[in-house]
Amino acid sequence: MSLKFNSGNSIGLLGGTFDPIHLGHLHVINQLAKKFDQLALIPTGEPWMKPDKPIASPKERLEMCEAALDDLPEEIQEKVFVLDIEVKKSGPSYTFDTLQSLRAFFPRDSFTLILGTDAAASFSKWKRPDDIKKMAEILVVKRPGSKASDFKELEIQALEISSTKIREEFKVKGSSELISKSVTKYIKKNGLYGGK
Repeated sequence: MSLKFNSGNSIGLLGGTFDPIHLGHLHVINQLAKKFDQLALIPTGEPWMKPDKPIASPKERLEMCEAALDDLPEEIQEKVFVLDIEVKKSGPSYTFDTLQSLRAFFPRDSFTLILGTDAAASFSKWKRPDDIKKMAEILVVKRPGSKASDFKELEIQALEISSTKIREEFKVKGSSELISKSVTKYIKKNGLYGGK
């Protein structure tokens, strides 16, 4: 796919640990891709706000995201891509730094940072939150029934799926129905989460 960066596109930025990327993520990606010219998935290198380190390495989480794209409908695949900007960086991943880098390279594109309800609630604790708001629009994917945030919101009937549960299922039975085919294949091939 040819990226049409820096041509005045609207680009959605969806970050996450993706440990692993699952059907809940793909459901949200399907809905969001229709709202932007392009949608970038950004696996976090070293998430600084999470107390536990991811199980899969940054490279493995990046490759799982790339594998997951194969399981999206073709018209969505054309709009979605994976960025390795945080995975390549050493040290904690800060959204402010990522946006600053993207803004320098692609000054003509407009960015929308997509957050979940929990991330929106802790946004004020992020590095330089006011500067982030100047560099990108913020859109919160709101869980139905959750408290309203201070940002523009989009309610998506999100699938309640947790990566923790998926990892446990792999440990116990070597598979999970909560992830897509290509990601399952990748996990088994690389022996992640105890999956054979």
